[in-house]
Amino acid sequence: MRLVTFAALAAAPLLMLGACTDPAPAPAPAPEPDPVPAAAMVGTLDLNQPFIARGNEPFWGVTFTPTTIELIAIDGPAQTAPNPGPVMGTGTATYTVTTNLNNTLVVTLTADPTCSDGMSETVYPAAATMVIGGVTKTGCAIAN
Repeated sequence: MRLVTFAALAAAPLLMLGACTDPAPAPAPAPEPDPVPAAAMVGTLDLNQPFIARGNEPFWGVTFTPTTIELIAIDGPAQTAPNPGPVMGTGTATYTVTTNLNNTLVVTLTADPTCSDGMSETVYPAAATMVIGGVTKTGCAIAN
């Protein structure tokens, strides 16, 4: 009996000490998710979807996908670059890339629901200006 009493007395301070310690802190709540960004738009042209900017005389086209930009021009070689996304302005979006041929390509899109390529009856939602190798070409842009 003495052994049990001694063990109980010896354990009592440890039990009391355990009762005095703070419980483990509750885990921090998960952070709120970032709001879904609004679609990058120039007029009605959704820049998060594939689209093409193109012009003529001489014919050229720049195809945009979420991951790549590809320039096809009748007066030069095809060139590609990763799509870094646009720098947005008021009613504009500008893409600036260095192509696989080490050329700087700048494409600026401007909301213009009356843009026409001058050769067809097609009306585009945006005007496009492309600059490469110091040469500026104009055209229009539309969903691809």
